[in-house]
Amino acid sequence: MKLGILREWLSWIPTNPEDDDDNDVNTENTDNNNDNTATTSTTPEKFTPTKKLCERDYIILDMLNSSPDTVSYCITDPHQSDNPVIFISRGFTKLTGWEYTDIVGQNCRFLQGKDTADSDVNKIRSALKNEVECSVNLLNYKKDGSTFVNEFFLTQLRTPGQELAYFIGIQAAVPHEGPGQMPSNPGWVYTLCNHV
Repeated sequence: MKLGILREWLSWIPTNPEDDDDNDVNTENTDNNNDNTATTSTTPEKFTPTKKLCERDYIILDMLNSSPDTVSYCITDPHQSDNPVIFISRGFTKLTGWEYTDIVGQNCRFLQGKDTADSDVNKIRSALKNEVECSVNLLNYKKDGSTFVNEFFLTQLRTPGQELAYFIGIQAAVPHEGPGQMPSNPGWVYTLCNHV
C-alpha cells in the first residue's frame, strides 16, 4: 500500500477526542513465539508485532493504531495454518459485530456468505497466494447475518529483508457494490490513485 495514500485515507476518518485514552492498556505479547494471540477476553488496544518489520510497515501500523476505534482492520499470520486472524481493531468490531474472542485463530472467510461473489473471493485468494496488494469491492456479512458492502484493501507487512510477515486487511463500508463510489469515501481515493 502506498504510504501517502494510506496517510490521506486515515486523515479522512473522523476521530472522537473523547475516545483517546492517555492510559492505554499495554497488551503486548511477551511470549517469544511468532503469533500475537492475546490471552485476554477483550480486544487488544493496538497491534504489536512479534516479528521484526521493515520501517515502512511500522509507520503503517502506527497510523492504524492511532485510530483503533474508527479504522476497521484485521491482521493475519500466513505462517500459521489457514492464515488465521491474530488481531482485529475495535473499528472492526464496530463494523462487523464480531468480537476478538469470536474470531481470533480463524480465517477471514467467516465474513463471506451465500451472496458474496466467487470472483471477488478469487481476487483475494490470488493476492494472498502471490503476496501482492489488492482492492476488492464485495458483499460481506456481519455477525448478525446482515450484509454490508466492503471496500476491502489487502496488503502485506514485511520484514526488513522483504520476507512476508503478516497480511493486513482494511475494511471500509461503502454505499453500494461496484465502481463509482462517492469521492468522500476514503476507499475511493485509494482506488483512484491506483489507476493514475
